[in-house]
Amino acid sequence: MNKPKQFWTLLKFLTTINPTIWIMPLAFGVPFYLPLLTSSISKTYHPGFMDLFMNQNLFFVVMFGSIVLAPERFQFGASTLTASYSGTEFILTRAIDRPVLYRAKAAALYFLVLLLPCLAIATALNNPDLIVSEYSKTVQQECLAQVSGSVLLPAPKNRQPSLISIPRGNILVAEWQLGVYLITALLLQVLILILYPFKYARFAFWALFFGLIFIPVLYDIYGPSNFSTNAHLFFAFAAHQVLFWIIFAAAFVLAQLWCERRFDRLEQ
Repeated sequence: MNKPKQFWTLLKFLTTINPTIWIMPLAFGVPFYLPLLTSSISKTYHPGFMDLFMNQNLFFVVMFGSIVLAPERFQFGASTLTASYSGTEFILTRAIDRPVLYRAKAAALYFLVLLLPCLAIATALNNPDLIVSEYSKTVQQECLAQVSGSVLLPAPKNRQPSLISIPRGNILVAEWQLGVYLITALLLQVLILILYPFKYARFAFWALFFGLIFIPVLYDIYGPSNFSTNAHLFFAFAAHQVLFWIIFAAAFVLAQLWCERRFDRLEQ
């Protein structure tokens, strides 16, 4: 069986062995695309600027990644039962090309974690322009300086201006979220394959997982900045979109090649 045929056969197997996993992105991803859906239904709804960058669902990328890529190594419970239920035990007993197997697993993971960002972009195409509320003058000035075309809308008499209009802002935010989810999926794969051979890989993995959840939150709360790290990065992305997409593409190719070679060398 040639490699393309192997890939599609393996991908089909991985997506059917545990079909309930495909419900998870839609079931837990409502907060991700709800602001876009709400703004498209009600023109008077203006989300808070900082709310656009709350990646509260990124931990699902980690959960999905451990389930799709190496459930027998990073999920708790009986390893033999986990391997059997995920199809890992069946796959590893077959004569298949290991890099192609990893490519199929990665493709399944990308579909899972990028489904919502792609849906958000599709939704944003129907309502591309964005109006957000923001009372911080620092954030307002940064947005006007970094996001092309953004303007501060005039406020009613005796009120502080708080509404920022961003042409194609819904699309810009959705594209940024797509990049964030993509980079998270790539870093997750690298982490899983680095930890895989170690005896206590499962415990180290979840310890890092919870640490990476709380450290950025604490930094944003107690750090010196007036706005979140995500907002800083978004402003940089808005000002240098071509550069960021080149970085995303290069990171995708290099990380994927490294992961496939690393997986090929692992003893399982």
